[in-house]
Amino acid sequence: MNDEPNNFFSDKLDGAPHPMLAKKIIGHGSQKLSFLHSFASNRLPQCWLLAGDMGVGKASFAWLITKFLLTTKYQPADLKIDLNESNVNEILQPQSGNTLNRIISGSEQRVYIVRRGYNEKRKAFFKNISIEDIRKLQSYCSLSIADGGKRIIIIDTADDLNKSSSNALLKLLEEPPNNTIFLLISHQPNLLLPTLKSRCQKLSFSNLDQTDLGAVLSAIGCKIEPSEEVSLSILSKGSAGAACKYINANCINLYRDILNLASSLPNLNTNKISQLSQNYFAKAKPSEFVIFLEMMQHFFSRLCKTGVMQTPVLPSVTDNEAKIMINLCPNLKSARLWSEAANITLAKLNKGYLLNIDIESLILDAFIYLEKCYLTIYHARTANES
Repeated sequence: MNDEPNNFFSDKLDGAPHPMLAKKIIGHGSQKLSFLHSFASNRLPQCWLLAGDMGVGKASFAWLITKFLLTTKYQPADLKIDLNESNVNEILQPQSGNTLNRIISGSEQRVYIVRRGYNEKRKAFFKNISIEDIRKLQSYCSLSIADGGKRIIIIDTADDLNKSSSNALLKLLEEPPNNTIFLLISHQPNLLLPTLKSRCQKLSFSNLDQTDLGAVLSAIGCKIEPSEEVSLSILSKGSAGAACKYINANCINLYRDILNLASSLPNLNTNKISQLSQNYFAKAKPSEFVIFLEMMQHFFSRLCKTGVMQTPVLPSVTDNEAKIMINLCPNLKSARLWSEAANITLAKLNKGYLLNIDIESLILDAFIYLEKCYLTIYHARTANES
């Protein structure tokens, strides 16, 4: 348990419930089986690395096995059965009772969370998990467990560790306390210290397919129109966290508007850019502009892939996407030129936002630049064709 205000959790994604509240995990059957086989063999590794893209369910998985280990009625010998994807969910189901209630409320003393703290002065999360955070963890690990049994330490995320805190954690993992399970969550495991990774049993999590993504969104109360399920699955890349964020930000319509502006090149309608800014950025929240950048990255990525493959990327996000993309970028040479334009455009948008330049002006300048790029690319294409 941590002494931290309930309102300030760096391990909670915007628009989604905290993963500690997850009642079950949809998908990830092989990961569940791998964990249960380790438990049943009585050879449960003390350190686990849960790796995969952000929002695919790693943290929810960590909390599920936390609840299982602290509430289960099963002993390893009880699971000398044919474990398979049809029975793992029932076995992993947490047992109701005081322990489960304490875990969900954040008051269970045998559960300790390491995450970025909240800076009250700046009203923002700290950039890293500090060495002081790990020292607090070391102090916690030096205490005995009151009720015996296991205790669980969740580090969400290990990516937030800096060099000093990584080395301090490594020392702890080299000789982990008895009956203590470490669950390290990572979106970018390739950036972690190799020695840190070597101490952990790695479980890799794939992105969710469209069916599982829809089931997760339904379970957490994120509503989406059936006609938009394919589009959301593409844009979120199978991440339930990203999908939930995109639903709340009306991202499918934002992407559609970006496509329509691109399709108007080289006859750009500046009034439509003003309308886009008013529709999506009236409140000028940082998260809104970050989402706009993500949609622009999706647009450029799919545009350049169209040119490289010389055929539209399927399935399409919108009905008219394929036609727009093949018209803008029909071949490999066009893809190279658009890739250069994308790098410059995204860099300008990022820099301008950091300098607090008016968002509408930023977007207008970006599309004016893309209009110039279109003319350059179009003339180069027609010259080759003549």
